[in-house]
Amino acid sequence: MDDDLIQRSERYLDGLFGEGAGEKHTRFVDRLKNPAMRETLHRYHVMESDTTHLSVEENYLIGMTVLFATRAYAPACMFAKTLLHLGVSKDKLLEAAARLSMWVGGVPAAEASAHLQRAIREFEKDGLGSMEAWFPKGEP
Repeated sequence: MDDDLIQRSERYLDGLFGEGAGEKHTRFVDRLKNPAMRETLHRYHVMESDTTHLSVEENYLIGMTVLFATRAYAPACMFAKTLLHLGVSKDKLLEAAARLSMWVGGVPAAEASAHLQRAIREFEKDGLGSMEAWFPKGEP
């Protein structure tokens, strides 16, 4: 994999989460056995860093709602925690989850809202520590 790609990905994450976060997240990505998948995730970070048409917050809000709609609750909750870290209000996140009902129905939207509420509680209690899975310490 291209070292420049990894460095650009890590710089983006350092900018969002603080110095060293990019390297820690690379350790998380490196746990994936498939090299194409690792490269894909780094490319996503580089794409996210381009805010020409979408802000970082807009990108993560789109991601959070799509992930909740597809019932990928764990990554959706991590995106929600990212948004909280970036200063997006929990009310905005809860409203986005509620509006999922227009597209996926009331019961799936309620389930997504329950997962989101738990993620909010975890972030309010532990801050970035609640995102430890994305930023492991030590070796891969």
